[in-house]
Amino acid sequence: MKKSTVIVIAIIYIASIIVINFFGMKVSVYNEIIPVTSIVCTNEADSEKGITIGTYTDLEGTSYKLIKVKFSTVANPDALTGTMLQLTWRVYPDNATTKDVEFIYDTRKSFEFYENENGDKTGLILCYSTDVFSVTIRSTDGRKISTTIYVSVY
Repeated sequence: MKKSTVIVIAIIYIASIIVINFFGMKVSVYNEIIPVTSIVCTNEADSEKGITIGTYTDLEGTSYKLIKVKFSTVANPDALTGTMLQLTWRVYPDNATTKDVEFIYDTRKSFEFYENENGDKTGLILCYSTDVFSVTIRSTDGRKISTTIYVSVY
């Protein structure tokens, strides 16, 4: 082997070590899926709308957020009567890949969830009479992370 060939191989070897040390061997992850870790109901008390926030504790000692809404017969935009409540929530982490949620609730005649034009429930509830019911807000990313709240219309 010629002396020049050995020198070229040595230069390429040293140059590759320098390039790898400069740029590193960092692995870049593309299209990383970030799962939902928790969901929090963010409704707050509002004296003008007759909404108060409290805590409901079941027989096992588990505490849930309780949203109390004063019943009224104020007409809603669709000319139906009853009390409207907009549920608000926050999905954590903020950069979760899928932040969509679904609502799980008892199918009673005393309230109904409104749906948007796509057929998705938006968290807007129309209550027709006084009642107490639970609503579970659950992630749709496959992990089924959820939070349960109670709504009391009095």
